[in-house]
Amino acid sequence: MRWNGSGTDALKGHFRQPSVRLGGVTTAWMPLDEVSFSAKEARLVPGVPGRIEVRGPALEVVVAQADLDPWQERFDLPFRLRLGERGLVTRAGIAGVRLGEIETRLEIVRGWFVLRPRRAALLGVPQWVSLFRSYLPVPPLSSQARLDAIEHEKGRLRLRIAVEDFDEELSPGIVDRLRERLVPFGR
Repeated sequence: MRWNGSGTDALKGHFRQPSVRLGGVTTAWMPLDEVSFSAKEARLVPGVPGRIEVRGPALEVVVAQADLDPWQERFDLPFRLRLGERGLVTRAGIAGVRLGEIETRLEIVRGWFVLRPRRAALLGVPQWVSLFRSYLPVPPLSSQARLDAIEHEKGRLRLRIAVEDFDEELSPGIVDRLRERLVPFGR
C-alpha cells in the first residue's frame, strides 16, 4: 500500500493517489497474477459511522498464461487461449490435431467479456473473419465499471477497469457493497 502526501495528510485521513497491489490473487473464477486498486484521491471522513470518499478509482488486473492454463482445464471449452503480444490467440482442434487458429481481441459487450476475431486460419490457410464472437465464462462487469484499457504482452494480459467515484459508509458489508461496483452478482 502506498500514497503520495505527508504523514500529516494521512493522519487527517486524506490520501492522494493511494494504491494497493496484491500478487497471486485467487478468485472464484480464475487465479490472477496481480490485482491493484488505485485512485486519484481518497478521504476517510470521521463520524458515526465513518465514511470513505474515493475519486477516480480504478482496478488493474493482470492475467498470466501460467494462471490461464489451469483455468482452461476446468471448462470444456472448444478452444484454447494463448496470451500473445497483439491479442489472445484462440486455437481449436480435435483429438490433438490443430484445425484452426484465430487471433482475437478482448472486448466488453454489455458488461460481458467477449473475444472478437482479428484474423483466422483454417488448417493453416488464411480465412475471412466473420462476425463470430465468443463469451468468456467469467462474471460480467457492473454498470458502474467500464473497461478503460487493455495491454497485451507475450504471456500476460493487463486490464484496467475504471469505476465511478463513490462515497460509502464504513460499516459491516462494505466489502460486499464495493464488490458489487465491479461485479453485479455472485461472491
